[in-house]
Amino acid sequence: MKKAESIFKKIQQFIYNLDAAILLIIMCIILAQTVGRAFHLSIPWSEEASRYLFVIMILLGINVGISKNLMVRIDMIDNILSPRIKRAFNVAREIVALIVAFILFYSCFPLIRVGSFQKSPAMQLPMSALYTIVAIGFGLAVISVLFRLIHFIIGNKEEQK
Repeated sequence: MKKAESIFKKIQQFIYNLDAAILLIIMCIILAQTVGRAFHLSIPWSEEASRYLFVIMILLGINVGISKNLMVRIDMIDNILSPRIKRAFNVAREIVALIVAFILFYSCFPLIRVGSFQKSPAMQLPMSALYTIVAIGFGLAVISVLFRLIHFIIGNKEEQK
């Protein structure tokens, strides 16, 4: 378990760095487009590239946010619950997150098949490649939620001993 978690943390660090590089590329594309428009030049693929890179950045970064507990939640609910109910609530929350992430992961596969027949309008990229990245992002989210769920369950058993 520890070895799998350390490998996943290395993957997350790579994704974290990749997301930073993607953000830098997006900023360069938008800057080039802005400067180009000042000189009445336009990059026809800039909007599509920045949109796809933004989606890739978000989807690959979801698992990092889940692992670092950066997801949106209502603290008022957590603060009024007793510790025992709060633990049960956290486990239930992680189970719901796991189900949602798995459904989104599973639903990407028909899109990948359909996307093999489509190309993006400006860049002519196969849409199946973009849908594959969506599947990878949600697959990593499933793994991240699983690790959190295991930590909640194992942590609760260790606390009860």
